[in-house]
Amino acid sequence: MTDETIEAQLRELGTRLDVPEPPDGARTAVAVLTRLNEPAPRPANRLLPRLVAAAVALLLALAVAMTVSPTVRAAVLDFLRIGGVELRFQPPPVPPTSDPVLPGERDVTLAQAREQAAFDVKVPALLGDPESVRLIEGFPPSVVSLHYQGVRIDQFDGTLHPYFGKFTRAEDVVPTKVDGFDAVWVPRPHVVIYIDRAGTERQESARLATHTLIWEAGGLTYRVEGDLTRTQAIAIAESLG
Repeated sequence: MTDETIEAQLRELGTRLDVPEPPDGARTAVAVLTRLNEPAPRPANRLLPRLVAAAVALLLALAVAMTVSPTVRAAVLDFLRIGGVELRFQPPPVPPTSDPVLPGERDVTLAQAREQAAFDVKVPALLGDPESVRLIEGFPPSVVSLHYQGVRIDQFDGTLHPYFGKFTRAEDVVPTKVDGFDAVWVPRPHVVIYIDRAGTERQESARLATHTLIWEAGGLTYRVEGDLTRTQAIAIAESLG
């Protein structure tokens, strides 16, 4: 039996009791009947748990909706950062140029890149040694780009600062995994802009990137870009070791 049921029965019983007028000082029955006719106060400690439960349920529902619905994800998120790459869900500030050169970018050999980079430069076993290598030295540590026919692999330390801003739509960002690490797959062309050490977008560096897989592992950020399917990109990424 609930508290509300007991209260209703007591009220009903109180209306049928024949209680004589009490003498002065004997007011217990009158006090009881009066209290029964008053609205029962709702304890504050009952309301707080309900509000907390409602808030938790709302957050869980929002998290689920963001996971399964690109539209909800686009409405809630302004950007998403994966290591040193920041995905921004807004139009790019400038159109891409045909062949931009980043500040401090130059051609090097694979051996030179490994010597000058502050990290272990990895080569994918599926592709072998790159056709060309570029080193971006605008900030320490360097960004190393391995270039193959139709495929580009970037790797750099991206733990402290976003180095690239990618402008796309939230509904085009697909969560995935690379060797168990969280990753995102962007399956359509999008504008990429280099961000310097001061946090300034170098708009002259804007270029059009193709399908891209991005992930962070061991404090390093990786990008596999090219006319690839997600399965192909993941296979190349996981062959980096």
